[in-house]
Amino acid sequence: MTPGRFGRYVVGCKATAVGVALLIVALRVAYEFGVTPADTPAWAAAALLFAPVVVLSAAFIAVGIVFRPIQHPPPVALRVRGDAFVVPGSPILMGRLTMGWALLGTVFLESDPALPASTRTAINGGAALVIAGAVLPLLRGPRIVVSPAGLNIRAGGRRVLAWDDLVMVPGNPLPLTVRAPKLALSVRRPGRPEPGWLLVPLDLLAVEPVFLGSVVEHYVEHPDRRAAIGTAEEYARLTGTA
Repeated sequence: MTPGRFGRYVVGCKATAVGVALLIVALRVAYEFGVTPADTPAWAAAALLFAPVVVLSAAFIAVGIVFRPIQHPPPVALRVRGDAFVVPGSPILMGRLTMGWALLGTVFLESDPALPASTRTAINGGAALVIAGAVLPLLRGPRIVVSPAGLNIRAGGRRVLAWDDLVMVPGNPLPLTVRAPKLALSVRRPGRPEPGWLLVPLDLLAVEPVFLGSVVEHYVEHPDRRAAIGTAEEYARLTGTA
């Protein structure tokens, strides 16, 4: 899979999640503010009530099928950003979280005319904030950025490591625990002769763990190649497709 195709899958999955989330919110708003016992047939009210759950369930299944190629990315798949190689958060998992979060937020919508207008406004304003927060997994979800300066890690916590912070492991690639995929980095510890280990969970990231480990190991061992990180030419050389 080329970086361009991989990137299109990621963007397409995120766009789909946003579109479905907006549809779910629109359906729930239509039910909450458009359905009245006097003017709406019972079948139409029931259809609108259950439509968001049906749409969400169908979207969960469809996203998993359509975007299957990035659910378990092929060995050589990273996003090429120009100034870095980026391991994105799993767009399928993050997209599903976004859609589910949007539906949860609509539960707080309130149209009861018996309530004071100020109370309804406050409740619906809070619901709108919860719904808007559904986009956070797509914008601020987990990722790892491999740049000429080092690693910017947002997975299981936030950590920024310069290349000089990492220690080469002689004779073996940077180890990984395969059952629960983690990138194990040997990190210098100030004031101590022995390095320590930093385990980075990869469960929520769209990357093949062994490939990522080999990429990081390569740049730990070859400082002269770091300046080229992020370019299409370096990606082709790195993956043997040049």
